[in-house]
Amino acid sequence: MGLFDSPTHLLIILAVLVVLFGSAKLPKAAKSMGEAMRIFKKESAKLHDEDSSAPQQVQASAAPQPVVAPQQQMADLQQQMDALKQQMGSQPPAAQPPAPPATQPTNQPG
Repeated sequence: MGLFDSPTHLLIILAVLVVLFGSAKLPKAAKSMGEAMRIFKKESAKLHDEDSSAPQQVQASAAPQPVVAPQQQMADLQQQMDALKQQMGSQPPAAQPPAPPATQPTNQPG
């Protein structure tokens, strides 16, 4: 036997809600619940529309990329590395942080 099987159960639940929340808050709660349901339905419809149009956009944006030869990529990377080395060579060396103090072994048990 479920909670909402008979009308008397519904009346008892309604009476408990009125006692707990008061008669002034129930219409406001129902109104906000209705607004929330409308917003939810609208947003879920938007997501459904976006999902159905997404495959078309993906196919259009999946144009073939220009193929660059591996030798050209290697040459470009080598040029970038050379430029970085020149920049590093023209800058003064950064101050090195002091080395941590060396710990000396002790004769105390572990």
